[in-house]
Amino acid sequence: MNIPLDNLYNWIRGLAQHPVILYVFRPHGSKDIFDLDQLDRSGNEMDLKPCVIPNIVCHDQEPLDYASHAWDHNLERISAWYSTTSTGRGLGKCDPITGRKMLFFYINDSTLSQGLTYLGINHWDCDWIILLHSEINSDDVEKLSHEKFLPVYYWCHAVLAKDWYRFAEHDVRLHQKNIKKTFLVYCRDWTPIREYRLKFLDLLLAANLLDDCKISTQHTNSQGVHLKDYQIQDPRFVVDTARLLSIHDNNAPSTASADYDADDFVSTAVSVVLETVVDSKIHLTEKTLRAIACGHGFVLMAGPESLAYLRRYGFRTFGTVFDESYDAEKDTVKRLEKVIATMQQIKNLSESDWQEINEIAAHNRSRFFSEDFANQVRDELTHNLAPAVAFCMNNRGHLWWESRKMAKKHGLGNLISHDLKTKKTIMDLRKQRLSRNCSGPFITE
Repeated sequence: MNIPLDNLYNWIRGLAQHPVILYVFRPHGSKDIFDLDQLDRSGNEMDLKPCVIPNIVCHDQEPLDYASHAWDHNLERISAWYSTTSTGRGLGKCDPITGRKMLFFYINDSTLSQGLTYLGINHWDCDWIILLHSEINSDDVEKLSHEKFLPVYYWCHAVLAKDWYRFAEHDVRLHQKNIKKTFLVYCRDWTPIREYRLKFLDLLLAANLLDDCKISTQHTNSQGVHLKDYQIQDPRFVVDTARLLSIHDNNAPSTASADYDADDFVSTAVSVVLETVVDSKIHLTEKTLRAIACGHGFVLMAGPESLAYLRRYGFRTFGTVFDESYDAEKDTVKRLEKVIATMQQIKNLSESDWQEINEIAAHNRSRFFSEDFANQVRDELTHNLAPAVAFCMNNRGHLWWESRKMAKKHGLGNLISHDLKTKKTIMDLRKQRLSRNCSGPFITE
């Protein structure tokens, strides 16, 4: 299934209200830093003077992981390393006019020479890069904000989900309820970042809830490891593997995230959503919004305070009907146990309770498909992106001054003498250089 995510990024480029260069992961959904590529190498922004174009790295689909990528772009360190070799390593070439290496991203990797690898970012103007992300309460965002990144938050998966599930607004099948099981549980992968899901299934079996659930899971994860051979990496999530193998292996394809199965939703009453990230940060995806779009009540296993996050966007949750105290629990295993306890409570709800659940679910579905929700997500992105773009336009750091000196040396001063928006004199820029905040601003959530 082809998911045209380039349309999303072209939409974002239009909202920037200024020419920008976007870098995205290809294939989409990758977290491999070597898959980072320019969105459109033939766009009009490339015809402009290179010194006026802010760069945006779009890491908005998957959660950030500072520890594994060790992103940085310290010019001095890279220049020092590059001076020791005639060709360098990586994906780019020297500029044919100035001779400068215009690639400055790297990852820490002890298996590579000097531990540095260049990545293809064409960067003249500013010492900071805009980092587009979709997570709240994130230590990773905080760390990257001190590495000359300008973090800009927006709810990426809200935009994607409104596209992927748009037909659910008009799908008459979703109104033909035939409840056979109380709970719908998608537990399709349990790679290391998601292995808490194995613990959830283990607790579910121990609580004798299996017969109340329609479960989609798999015995072999996306990395090709069978459950009987899998070694739990997090000791908090040790499970009875033999017991888990009693659950039927009936996994759906990986593209199922961009679709919905109407029969799953009309034959069950409540979705138990197992999000990708469940420890400290909030990174809600299409998993949560699919349940909302299809008119389901839900119990949400995600980062702490995720229900409050949803309410911020005008959705209602179900605390007036069943216990949602799990959402405030900081300890992941205890939160899992509280989710199981809430499921046991839901089994015994009254008819009036179910009526209230359905009323709340109907409100949420209406809110999801509303123009107000779409506008809120768009306006939030515009509001957060504007100061980051303005900062890049109005601040010149070490890279700009080095580029300016190099261009003047080669008689190319006209390339950097002005920019399209600001009319600052060289004296203004020199004052700015002396007073600039080297860590850059932190773009708030």
